[in-house]
Amino acid sequence: MRKKSKKRNKMIGVALVIIVLLFGIITVKFIQYEKIIEDTERTWLITQYGPRDVNSMFYTLYGGKGQLIVVDGGWTEDADFVRQTIKEMGGKVDAWILTHPHQDHIGAFNAIYSDLQGIEIKEVYTVDMPSPKLCQERAHWDSVDTYNDFLDLNVKNLKYVYPGDELNICGLKVDIYNAYDEHVKELSQDYLNDGSMMFKVQGEKSSMLFCADVGKAMSDYLLDTWGKKLKADYIQMGHHGNGGLLKDFYEEVSPKLAFFDAPDWLMYDETGKYTTPENAKEMESLGSEVVSFHTQPNTVSIE
Repeated sequence: MRKKSKKRNKMIGVALVIIVLLFGIITVKFIQYEKIIEDTERTWLITQYGPRDVNSMFYTLYGGKGQLIVVDGGWTEDADFVRQTIKEMGGKVDAWILTHPHQDHIGAFNAIYSDLQGIEIKEVYTVDMPSPKLCQERAHWDSVDTYNDFLDLNVKNLKYVYPGDELNICGLKVDIYNAYDEHVKELSQDYLNDGSMMFKVQGEKSSMLFCADVGKAMSDYLLDTWGKKLKADYIQMGHHGNGGLLKDFYEEVSPKLAFFDAPDWLMYDETGKYTTPENAKEMESLGSEVVSFHTQPNTVSIE
């Protein structure tokens, strides 16, 4: 009887050890699974679009919990494409960032906001620009028609951003480095471009800098003001990569990938009218991969 009892106790002991081991394995796997889910929820997919053979700017930032942030959108003629893209992502825009009121940036937004067709737009972020009249007086070559159209919309839930703002949009850290202010007024005549919103979106491991249409007049000032904070893994090139910011600015950012919001005729211009080809080679010399509308949609992830 004692032998059977010892054998039974030994078997129970082994069983308990197995149960403890199995419980430990299950617990570890559950923790790992939770971490995977958590990491996925923190990941944002940033996509560049260029549906037509023109320069424009349209990006989506899609979060792991289904959040959607839209940046600009392009021309009025791009509205159907932008609307369809938003609907395919659920039809709800948690935040729409409008970098500045030029037609190749917010024309599509104006058209969509005027005729939502079921799309929901929760918040809109933009720059507090001076009046259209003053902008055109300073840059007589420019058009302010789209800007006037935007003001006529009387957009609800509109929020203005300013340099130095640190925002949390849908759980994503967004730092504002440039927007129209006294420095733009002092350094530039081109208020709409040089006063456009430059911002960086940051995850725990990676980041992307959006330069909108900020150009050379602001380059040194922004570099001196923000320095190492400009560094990012990815960059949307200033002014579509045509003109734009200076080389030392891009050297400070030191991105591994550069987005040019430009079609082939601008990327490979042979007339000498545009600096895009030169700037693309410059970014490659800095070690950056260059993408453009030629391979759109182009997507990276921010974690």
